[in-house]
Amino acid sequence: MSACITPPPDAPVIALTLVGTGDPLLRLEKRLHCAAAGLELALDLTIRKDAEALGIPFAQTPAVLVDGRVALTGLPRTEEIEAWLLSRGLTAFCQNHRNYSRYPT
Repeated sequence: MSACITPPPDAPVIALTLVGTGDPLLRLEKRLHCAAAGLELALDLTIRKDAEALGIPFAQTPAVLVDGRVALTGLPRTEEIEAWLLSRGLTAFCQNHRNYSRYPT
């Protein structure tokens, strides 16, 4: 498994919820971290393993939630996650807006 770059210490932080279990959850977590780091962003992930309690069928996990809504399901490629982060407009995610203006929204 390849290693991701580390985001800078002052990187903007994106808060997301990751839902799932097992290896697929771990793989999606790594891809999210790699995609965010590639954009010089840090992640604040909340991991939930109770998909059904959140109203998400097990077949749709792993999933990424934004503000309680399913935004991604399955195991998209890291490049697809980067494109998704950019398409969503980074200001919508960032808790720390110091550096977000470096990226197109």
